[in-house]
Amino acid sequence: MKIKEVECKSVLSDTKLYGLDYSLNPYTGCGHSCAYCYAVFMKKFTGHEEDWGSFVDVKVNAPEVLDKEVRKKEKGSVLLSSVTDAYQPLEEEYEITREILEILQENGFNVSILTKNDLVLRDMDILKRFDHGSLSIGFTINFLSEGDRKLWEPGASKIDERIEALRRLEEEGIPTYVHVGPWLEGITNLEKILNRVEDYVYDFQVENLNTKRKQVIKRIIRKNYPGLEERYKKIMKNPKKHNRRLEGEIEKLRKNTEVPLQLYID
Repeated sequence: MKIKEVECKSVLSDTKLYGLDYSLNPYTGCGHSCAYCYAVFMKKFTGHEEDWGSFVDVKVNAPEVLDKEVRKKEKGSVLLSSVTDAYQPLEEEYEITREILEILQENGFNVSILTKNDLVLRDMDILKRFDHGSLSIGFTINFLSEGDRKLWEPGASKIDERIEALRRLEEEGIPTYVHVGPWLEGITNLEKILNRVEDYVYDFQVENLNTKRKQVIKRIIRKNYPGLEERYKKIMKNPKKHNRRLEGEIEKLRKNTEVPLQLYID
């Protein structure tokens, strides 16, 4: 992993994501190295020649920049993060997200965190300072098998560690949710995931497969799931049928749970 320290001019970005006013990305790139990552388009802004997932730019001055921006911008809701993971492994060393959380909490911003890393528990002292209703924390969980996790999300926390983090956060009264994204047809078992986490979450989100990294996805399928190769060739050619099947899966789930289910199709 190539690590580069950089300085940013701004860090709090307007967003059109539903229910959110801003997104905040303390890093460019991510050490979780997820094979399906849709944020690969960010590479063109970095000057890196390395493959996406093999470098991270650390915005070392992000807390200082944010401290100035929150004094000028209208208070609102902030997503950590939209094109990186604010709690990727490097955060343990740099603690940029921790400083950012303190600034947002002290200045009355609402925060939603989406991560694949139980490192978020390190900052429980800050998380507990947020007013009720001003913070939510979600974990992406796309499968329960560690074998699948190692193939698709090699740098992320183990699945059991994420579920345990959900339990601990819920126990502290912090609203939690699960985001299944992407739904990998034939690999992701929505019913089993929901059964494991439904006691700890107020919301269960599902997102369809983004095909921006179709060559990487097809290569992993060909090598590790040969029985699904033909299915994924068809999915890449015609995602609409795949999306309709996902809609059917969600409808079946809704009949057997009281947890609100949200479906996102891009």
